[in-house]
Amino acid sequence: MTLKLRFFDIGHGCSVLIETETVKILFDLGMCENKNPLDYVNGNLYCLIISHPHLDHISGLAEMDDRKPKTILRNKSIPKKLIEESRDSSDNPNAIKAFNQYLKLDKDYNKPTPHEISITNTDYNGGVTFTSFKPEHEANDLNYYSLTVFMEHEGVKVLLMGDNTLSNIEELLANDEFKKHTEDIDIFLAPHHGRESCYSVELMNHLKPKITIISDGSDDSDNSAVDRYNSKSKGRTIIEKGKPKLRKCLTTRNDGDIFVEIKDGDSVIKC
Repeated sequence: MTLKLRFFDIGHGCSVLIETETVKILFDLGMCENKNPLDYVNGNLYCLIISHPHLDHISGLAEMDDRKPKTILRNKSIPKKLIEESRDSSDNPNAIKAFNQYLKLDKDYNKPTPHEISITNTDYNGGVTFTSFKPEHEANDLNYYSLTVFMEHEGVKVLLMGDNTLSNIEELLANDEFKKHTEDIDIFLAPHHGRESCYSVELMNHLKPKITIISDGSDDSDNSAVDRYNSKSKGRTIIEKGKPKLRKCLTTRNDGDIFVEIKDGDSVIKC
């Protein structure tokens, strides 16, 4: 069975389309003026995974309308007041609509998901192992509450992070289950758009990723840690503009949409 990933180039933001032969999943739902990831699921969205409700990860919710997923995976422990504070600090109608839509979805999807359609049911989701990790403490920062999602398909390991803070990452590295799953990652989506402030040497030493992907924009205010991620990633051959090339770190800012296809225990990456 085939697993496909598409890391969208939406400027400063994040959205990844995860597609198996049976379901379509979105990890985060940022968008830009000319690209809404919802348009790529043709109304058949099985699961929406929200790492955390900051606007650059949920702005597409403002355009969701009646395109409701069967299930939602998010951190249910986020204090509602933090989300409301982010909403109330904005005077952008679309931003306010996105935050309100998140709060509505959080309220509507409050019952346990039946195992038959659970994202962890490999018989339903197309044979992909999903494991999510959330921080256990409290903080006055929405980024701290970011989910981390681990996926494995036919031996190929993928790790997707939101805007995880260093405190969040320290907790992950103290979690034996996380460490067991995530050593020798094949494809790694770096935390917080590859920003220097969230770069962890300890995390990279543990993950030892073959390739790191950064979802970033040209207007990112924090210095990018692209060079540091590049130096700590093992590297692998990808297809760049139709030709094979050895790469260690890809960015949506420079490489546009990034495509991954995993099949028969191997992966092909194109940009």
